[in-house]
Amino acid sequence: MRGSQTKVFVFGASGHAKVILDLIEKQGEYLTAFLADDDLRLKGSTIFGYPVLGGKTDVLQAVEKERVKLGFVAIGNNASRALVSDWLANNGITLVTLIHPAAQIGRGVALAPGTVVMAGAIVNSDTSIGANAIINTGATVDHDCILGDYVHIAPGASVCGGVRIGRLSLIGVGAAITPGVTVGNNVIVGAGATVVSDIQDGRCVVGTPARFLEAFDTRKT
Repeated sequence: MRGSQTKVFVFGASGHAKVILDLIEKQGEYLTAFLADDDLRLKGSTIFGYPVLGGKTDVLQAVEKERVKLGFVAIGNNASRALVSDWLANNGITLVTLIHPAAQIGRGVALAPGTVVMAGAIVNSDTSIGANAIINTGATVDHDCILGDYVHIAPGASVCGGVRIGRLSLIGVGAAITPGVTVGNNVIVGAGATVVSDIQDGRCVVGTPARFLEAFDTRKT
């Protein structure tokens, strides 16, 4: 089986990367060649027996040596994941889409490259999810939703039908987005929040019902 698998590398060597490695093994489509991370303190270590290289220079050398042209970015932070994903794409690396065998994907669902659907997650019919998004453990995204690039739906969050979520937005652990709501770009929805109305770009909201926290307005950062 291992000989027939296509090699892939993982950029990122944090706890999130551990979950991705486990998913890759369970999915069985790819064989992890190596990991890489810009944190040079991790260089030379291993995770589950896979070697961790240094940052971008090491990646370019390794993909040439190993003839690996497929990658995945295992970085939880949306902005950081976007930067690395764009850099890899600009250097000819194709990003793969990963779906855990224990996830459920409905009919008509579209998943763009670089996106991952974790164990226990559910994505229902005719939903479209952009590039390099994370649908994390046990999260649910219902029918006819549109999620932008670099979105992160955190563990246990629920996105109801017909919701729109803009690029780079984070829906926190256990949060709920009610049907038909539009969430703008670069929004943070706090853990456990319940969103019952549209949210403008760059806002941070918390509570039930969700309210705007001006002190954490992402447009100011």
